[in-house]
Amino acid sequence: MEKGFQSLAEVIDFAARREEEAHDFYKSLAKKIDDPFLQQLFDEFAEEEAKHQKTLLDLDAAGMERIFSNIAQEVNSLNIADRVQEAAPEARLDLKQALILAMKREDKSHQLYSLLGELSADETISLLFVGLAQEEAAHRYRIEKAYQTLFGEPA
Repeated sequence: MEKGFQSLAEVIDFAARREEEAHDFYKSLAKKIDDPFLQQLFDEFAEEEAKHQKTLLDLDAAGMERIFSNIAQEVNSLNIADRVQEAAPEARLDLKQALILAMKREDKSHQLYSLLGELSADETISLLFVGLAQEEAAHRYRIEKAYQTLFGEPA
């Protein structure tokens, strides 16, 4: 039997688990920082990830259309995630470390979904992954904008 995803249900289950992990990541990150603004921001990101998970688990034609509509949207990137060093997930994080951790996670999720979209032989599964990749790229861009606003361009 060929390795990889055998059905759309497997893809959705995989993506829903990734969204749950992202939710837990942002909730944990919010607890590791003292800045109230960032705590709220990461709590909002956690809620977005929970909404994505719910969308995937309740996926119907409208949900598929929403994800597929992401494919045509151009997502900006400041490429900051490519130019900063990974921050260690320590017990307490400063503002800069927390933003770096978050943007790197979104970047890795974008790369993963993009790769899975390219590798999938099934067009529907491929489009689903491409749409999810676009969502992750949009998240990364929001974090990059916050980083740029607070810290400017990385050296």
